[in-house]
Amino acid sequence: MAEAAALARLQEEAKCSICLDVLSDPITIECGHNFCRSCIQQSWTDLQELFLCPVCRHQCPERHFRNNTQMGRMMDIAKLLQKASVSEARQEETPLCEKHNQPLSVFCEEDLVVLCPLCTQPPDHQGHHMRPIEKAASHHRERLRSYIQPLKRQVAEVRKLRATPGRKLLELREKMESQRQELSSELTLLIKFVDREHQAALSRLDEEEEDIQEKLHANMRAFSEHISTMESLLTQVAETSVMADVNLLMDVRSVLARFDGLKSPAVHSVQPRKEEFRLPPPYSAFQKILQKFREDVTLDPKTAHPHLRVSEDKKCVTFVKKRQRVRWNPKRFLCHLVVLGSEGFTCGRHYWEVQVDDKPMWAVGVCKDSLPRKKGEWPLSGHSMCWAILLRKGEYVARGAATVYLPLKEKPRGIGIYLDYELGELSFYNLNDRSHIHSFTDTFSEALKPYFCMGCDSKPLRICPVTDDDE
Repeated sequence: MAEAAALARLQEEAKCSICLDVLSDPITIECGHNFCRSCIQQSWTDLQELFLCPVCRHQCPERHFRNNTQMGRMMDIAKLLQKASVSEARQEETPLCEKHNQPLSVFCEEDLVVLCPLCTQPPDHQGHHMRPIEKAASHHRERLRSYIQPLKRQVAEVRKLRATPGRKLLELREKMESQRQELSSELTLLIKFVDREHQAALSRLDEEEEDIQEKLHANMRAFSEHISTMESLLTQVAETSVMADVNLLMDVRSVLARFDGLKSPAVHSVQPRKEEFRLPPPYSAFQKILQKFREDVTLDPKTAHPHLRVSEDKKCVTFVKKRQRVRWNPKRFLCHLVVLGSEGFTCGRHYWEVQVDDKPMWAVGVCKDSLPRKKGEWPLSGHSMCWAILLRKGEYVARGAATVYLPLKEKPRGIGIYLDYELGELSFYNLNDRSHIHSFTDTFSEALKPYFCMGCDSKPLRICPVTDDDE
């Protein structure tokens, strides 16, 4: 038994770490590891400058290796020893059953255990498929040998995958550097916000690079651990396959369980996301910025006051004199002619447009999702729960924590609304000429929803649709 295990270890040490077979035409590279000549040549096919050892990752500056004829002769001797060891093992005396002191001559295929004739009697193994030792050993020896080549292929494939993170790391650095250059080019167009956005974007890139590097290292560790597990299993399979019949069958259950439980390593995705340059809309770059942040906002009928009718496409709201019969909903507004957007914003930058035309009374903006709905619960003036601009009695007003009267020279027929959640900025624009109307600055800490308030007239408010040109 000890001689067989020693022979198996000798054979394992004399195997090529790439194909996991006995070394053929063995060569030795600079770090001292041995490989088949054809295997190392194929492994280095796509490399140009640095040639890594598949085992220790040593960097060989040149494709330099030397023949190892002595190792080749040792392989021939090891093959002869294996044949002799198998022949001797088969001639060993059959062990006795510990329970009945009878020769172990039968193998139970259901329980994968070796039995004596008395052990096969009911009830322990009643109805089980039994085989003579010789036939069972022959069957399972062939079965174990059938695992060797699949395991070798899996180890070779995982070794190839282990080399992938190194190339991915180089690609990552190139992509990150390319993105840094693109960001720097775009940032020069908007001087006012260069410093803040530049530093923030570079920080996100650095965090992304660190995160992906960690994932790549984790992938390499997972591959190495998986290779170690498969090599250990391969060694066990090789050692078990040369055991005596009874000993082989006594160990076969644990080997089969390890093989059946072998799973591929969990690998992290390492595709870097595209980092984009984002700023509030300055006048000169208004259209370009809108294309990045345009939102397809829709109305939420469940929040609409009973005197408000929401269109089927949820883009238009109209006041109706007759109170509609609607289902009760805790989200519905009952104290003001208000309807909210379906979308809630808790981060990021967002832009949408509302068509007001010549409607005599309206209000648009954003509000906290927790804005009271019932009579008597509406917040007092000065509370930061709603930020909006409104037209009332011919006057334009910005109402948030404070009220500001807006002396507009031109009556807007449409309002553009831009929200920068992290910056704490809400801006309004006149769609007639894309001019700035007013901006609120505050600290946002909960979900914000588009806010629409109506007057008691029949003219609608419409959310402008997002066209293909805007996307």
